Amino acid sequence: MKLISLFVLGVMAVAMSASAQAQTADPRLAQERNLRHGAMSASAQAQTTDPIAKAMLAAPNEALAKEATVVKWNSDFTYEVLRQGTGRMVCYDLTGWPGERPWSVECTSSEANLPRIAQNRKFAAMAGGDEKKLEELVAAAAKDGTRVLSEVGSMWYNFRGNDEATATRHTVIAMPNIRGSEIGLPEVSDSGGIWLMQAGTPEAHIMLPGR
Repeated sequence: MKLISLFVLGVMAVAMSASAQAQTADPRLAQERNLRHGAMSASAQAQTTDPIAKAMLAAPNEALAKEATVVKWNSDFTYEVLRQGTGRMVCYDLTGWPGERPWSVECTSSEANLPRIAQNRKFAAMAGGDEKKLEELVAAAAKDGTRVLSEVGSMWYNFRGNDEATATRHTVIAMPNIRGSEIGLPEVSDSGGIWLMQAGTPEAHIMLPGR
C-alpha cells in the first residue's frame, strides 16, 4: 500500500507541476486570465469552432495539448482520429451528447481509457440525459462486472459550461476500486485537502480542491 501511496502522490506532483509550468504564451491560458479579469476583446470572445483546436482546450497546458491525440466520437460509440499525437493524452469534444453542457470538451491522460469513454458515451445515450437512469446503468455494470475501469492514476480533464467564455475546469485522478485507507486519503470532502470520492467503486477518483 505504501507503493500505491507513493505512486498517487507522484502522479499528483507531475500533474500539478505540469499545470504550474504552462507557458504564459499559451493562448488558452491567456484567454482564461482575460476572462477572470473581464478584459476579453471582442475577437477573443468568439467561440472556437475548429474541431481539433476546440478539443485541445481541455488540455491542462500547451505542451500536453501539442502532444495529444484528438478523436471524434460517433453515434455508434466508435471514434475516428482527427489528429494523431505523440503522447498518450487523448482529447475530444462532447458538446451535443446527452447529459453534457452546451460547451463540453474533455481530455484523458491515457489512451488506455478509450474503451471506458466509449462505454460512458453509450450509457449517456441510453440514459437520454436522465441522471438517475445513468447512475442505474453504471451501478448495474459495476454489479455484473462489465463496467470498464479507468487506468489507475490516469488524469481526467474537463472544460465545461454554457459557452467557451464561461466554461470552468475540473480535474480528477482515477483510482478505481480503491479505498481511502489504502492510499492514506479521506473519503469525505471536509478535510480541506484532496480526498477520494466514490471510494471502493469502479468510479473512485481523487478530487483536487479548486479543480
